[in-house]
Amino acid sequence: MFERRILRGLMLAMSLALLVSMLPALALADKGNPPSGPSVSSVGHKTITGDPLTIHVAADTSIQVFYAGKTDGQVDPPNYNEADSGGFMWWGQPGLPALVLGPDWANHDLSSANPVTPWAPISQSAVTGSGTAADPWQMTTSVWAPAVGVTQWIRYVNGDDCFRVMYTVDNLQSPFPDSFTFFHAADLWPDDSTKGFGYYDAATGSVGAWNQDMTFLEYFVPVLTDLGFAMPSPSHHQEAGYQLIWNNIGDMTGPGPGFSDTVVPSWKDTGAGLQWDLTFPGVDPPGNFIEFGTDWCFLEAEEPPPPEEFVPEPGSVMLLASGLMGLAGYAGLRMRKR
Repeated sequence: MFERRILRGLMLAMSLALLVSMLPALALADKGNPPSGPSVSSVGHKTITGDPLTIHVAADTSIQVFYAGKTDGQVDPPNYNEADSGGFMWWGQPGLPALVLGPDWANHDLSSANPVTPWAPISQSAVTGSGTAADPWQMTTSVWAPAVGVTQWIRYVNGDDCFRVMYTVDNLQSPFPDSFTFFHAADLWPDDSTKGFGYYDAATGSVGAWNQDMTFLEYFVPVLTDLGFAMPSPSHHQEAGYQLIWNNIGDMTGPGPGFSDTVVPSWKDTGAGLQWDLTFPGVDPPGNFIEFGTDWCFLEAEEPPPPEEFVPEPGSVMLLASGLMGLAGYAGLRMRKR
């Protein structure tokens, strides 16, 4: 917590001197149509290299993940280190239209996400730690928006199939209990394919997608406690075609409708995410902040779950409330040992 307070103070000081000129509308790239010849993104990223996960964290909060033994990254575009995922925020100051803030797609080599107002970068730490449970690899990425600072905290224990993504959002100038909406979302690429079957576990609030033969799962698990502190639960979730995920977050024109608490069981070009509707505690800065997050997880199995565990409900697919819910309920899955 001491390190977090230092960074919050740094963001506050920098915000008083930082003048941000918002970039014009970004061009939307055609999905799956890479540029001719190699290029170098100006966003920049740092890498946590582990097994089975190698995690590329860009300076704009976007993340690419490579899973050992897979040809592609697990986020579209799969062959790039800076991919279509990250943190997004609906934020408006009094008297001004709400903005949709998020990663700087215009300075990625390739993106098929909706253009949004990009975060202004502040800093990105080095990767620290040894990768053990007692000393995990970790790094921070700090960005800025009008009157608000956001820090993304990444932690990974080598050998795990999950890594943690936490966010701290600071109201840097106001002591008021202002409200905002935040998303963690990704254009998923589970097991070397842009398509997937929707997955949701009502017991844990996890959302994501299976690969075609349902032996590989990519999903987000809400974090309810971190470092001994209680974390707010997500307000909504969604898995759907990737473009609907981006449309429900919004674009340069403003916020979309938000996530609909649904998943799509059919095979499609998949995306998924979690949404938090939050209110600052309403105390003097730098204490006017809130923290929340998700574990980004992967499950590799030798055989698929029984199909009868998935039952359609209006607008969504949920597991039977029978003790077979979630990952713990997949008794038939035999995890590969590493």
